[in-house]
Amino acid sequence: MTIISDYLSQQPVLTLMLLAHVLADFHFQSQEMADKKVFKGRYLYKHYLGVFLPMIILIILAPNFFGYYAMIWVSHVVIDYVKCSLDKLIKRKNATVVAFLVDQFCHLACIVLLYFFFRTNHAPQYLYHYYQWLQLALFLALITKPINIVFKIVFQKYQVKETEDKSIKGAGAVIGNLERLATALFLLMGQIPAIGLIFTAKSIARYDKISKSQAFAEYYLIGSLFSIIAVIISYLIIYGW
Repeated sequence: MTIISDYLSQQPVLTLMLLAHVLADFHFQSQEMADKKVFKGRYLYKHYLGVFLPMIILIILAPNFFGYYAMIWVSHVVIDYVKCSLDKLIKRKNATVVAFLVDQFCHLACIVLLYFFFRTNHAPQYLYHYYQWLQLALFLALITKPINIVFKIVFQKYQVKETEDKSIKGAGAVIGNLERLATALFLLMGQIPAIGLIFTAKSIARYDKISKSQAFAEYYLIGSLFSIIAVIISYLIIYGW
């Protein structure tokens, strides 16, 4: 993990591109857009625009890598178009999880591999000087909405349906984000034992439901453990040991 974090610290433009991808593919893309872009209509073009906008900021910050940004945008367009074209086959084969993982792998592979063709260009010195803020931005962007989405897709079959009178719509996602942000704060402060307090607080709040429903207890445990593990792995990748 230290090798990855050290390499990213030496290549701030690559870190910027990873941040741009996380923002464009998760934070800037609503669930409605993600669901309807498969029909290749205006929602797909809106997503393309959402991917393009962060590139403008990257051009301003590090203009020497213009060719890299252009190639990444083209690759993103191609990958998403192919995935949308295969949507019916994906649903028929019940391969949503595999399709999502392959899609993200292809995006990340293009970001990393294409960078090797352009890394001879020099990143502005100020990106190295302020890298700690770029590092923090990537960490926080990664542990919030993306992890919510990954959990919903990968562990969908374990989900327990809740009626509206027992749960506020969207509250679970907010709680998950706050939980991971608190975990991240403790990691950054070096207070690892304090992470257990988060798990304890959640367990107390959900104790009544956990004790009455085995299915919910199992789903709750899967979600909590996945959340903590995801934050720790993200921290190790970005900050190292």
